[in-house]
This record gives sequence, C-alpha cells and structure tokens, in this order.
Amino acid sequence: MNAKPLWPPGHTLKLLQKVQRHESLVELVYTSHERWPFPRLPTHPQRRLDTIRISILDSSFNPPTCAHLTLANSRPPRYTVKSGFTGTGLPLASAAELDYDAKLLLLSVRNADKALKSGDATYEQRLEMMYLLSKDMSASVSKSESAHANVAIAIVDEPTFVGKAVLLRQFLHARSLGMYPPATALDRMAISPASDEISIPNPRLVFLLGFDTLIRLLSPRYYASEAAMMDALRSFFSPAGDDCYVVCARRKLVEMEHTVQEEVEAKTLYVAKEFVESERVALISLGTDSVDEQISSSQVRTKVTLKDETWRRLVTPSIADYIIQNSLYAS
Repeated sequence: MNAKPLWPPGHTLKLLQKVQRHESLVELVYTSHERWPFPRLPTHPQRRLDTIRISILDSSFNPPTCAHLTLANSRPPRYTVKSGFTGTGLPLASAAELDYDAKLLLLSVRNADKALKSGDATYEQRLEMMYLLSKDMSASVSKSESAHANVAIAIVDEPTFVGKAVLLRQFLHARSLGMYPPATALDRMAISPASDEISIPNPRLVFLLGFDTLIRLLSPRYYASEAAMMDALRSFFSPAGDDCYVVCARRKLVEMEHTVQEEVEAKTLYVAKEFVESERVALISLGTDSVDEQISSSQVRTKVTLKDETWRRLVTPSIADYIIQNSLYAS
C-alpha cells in the first residue's frame, strides 16, 4: 500500500504556480517536521550549532530511482564529530551525528537541458513520487536514524546550481530568522549556556550529483564564458561566498564506451581540479549489492515503454506501484 501525501488536492499546483510566477523564490512542499532544517528534538545542552549541513538532491525525479535513494542516504565523504560534542564527560557521536543535519529533495521547474515532454510525469506527479522517496529514505535506515529524520521537499524556478545556491541561502536565512526570534526553550538548548544571544547556524549546502550532472556544472556552455564559469564556481564554492560543496556519485554513462567514459571523466576532473584539491568536490561510489551505478530515470522510462518488466528492479516498490497506478511512461 502506497503512503499517501499529506497535502490536500491542489496544494502542489498552487505552490508550483507561485514559484513559476516568481511570487516566491522557493516553496517547501513537505517537511518531516515543522522545525526543518533544524533538529526536531532539543540538541545536547552543551553543543553549539555553528553550522547546519544540508544535503540537497536536485534532480528531475522522472521517476526517482534506487540510485536516487542510495545517493540521498549516502554519508558525508568525511565523518566529522561536530564541535562541542567531544571531550570528557560528553557522549560519543551517534550515527545521526555523523550524517547530514538535514536533507532536501529539490525539484526545479526550469531545467537547463530537460524540457517537459509528452509522456513525462507532471510536476505534481513527480512531487508525489518524491514524497514516497522521502518515506523510503526513512524506511531504509536504522530505527534510531529514522526517528531523527529531517527531510524536506522543495521546488524552485532556477536552472543552474550557482543560482539555486543563492536562492536557497536567501530562503534558509529568512526561514531561520522566522524561527529564532523570539527565542524558545528549544532554541536555547542549541546554544552555549554562557551565551546571552541566540546564534543562528550558518547553512552549508552540499549538492548531491550524478557524474553526468557534474559535467554540466563544469561546462562553459552553461555560462557566458569560461572565465565567467570559473568566477561563478569560485563564488559558489568559496567559504566567503556561497560556501557550497558537491558530492558526486561516479556512474558509468551507459551510452559511452569505456575509453570515452575515461576521457570524459579525466577532462571533467581536470576542470574541477582546483575544487577537488580544496575538498569542495568529492567523488563517491554508489556500487552496492542492490544498486547498479548505471541506473537512471531514462532507463526506467524506456523499459516501461517497451514493457520490459525489469524496470521494477530500478525503483523502490512504492514508486513502482505509483507508476503502475498512474499509467506513467506507458507510451
């Protein structure tokens, strides 16, 4: 049985229209609790939240696949115990402490490469599948981690990652200001007892990408010039700028031969060398016993259209049920 989205009929359409009309920068469609991206529960009294790490899985979700699920639940490349949570008398970091503080599934209604085509899932349907994916994210981790689920779904009308970072930081800053003053008992738990002021954590955005998306991020054709691209990326990654990170999943591009794939990867990483060396871009592998690194949404759509039942292996059961119930990609 599918989990049903909590929102009423017409809810997502209304939010989509607000974003498309530029009446708002970003719209939250769903949050796992009302305090997102801040913790659901009070944090440790002696722990100060200076930075809140938010992973952002930005995709077309047409449809969400098992690769999306694995990437969404991937750990940060380097596990770091957060400030104020080590030392004599303080507990060791839990599994949740070693994960991102919050997670965001992001859908852009304007894509630099992908226009909405006949036979595609509508944006409303994609958002419903993203909701199912958010539930799968909680179901696929341990019970203790699931209890601290801090996931949201949002929509934005901006095709570039550099532009999305600016809009998201503005949105998160406004949301933070709306939550913190006046200070609440929960907020006071997030600061040092010796402090007289509420300190709003600084959002650190970590974009989770497939390698094909990294290629587009580092391609001059999406910028005014190569020099303009490097200026934009330096601002995107700089701690003094948007302070973003990119975690990229290596994936063999199905349509490419192995030697061509190696050439594309080498060329892309050469462009990204400055940011790889500064540890702003990290590559991870999604290869597991149950997840093929070649899984893509286009594969699912093609297999469904060809009535190749192996498409079911590429998505979670809840997504498969949704595709069948809504007759998606059948022609």
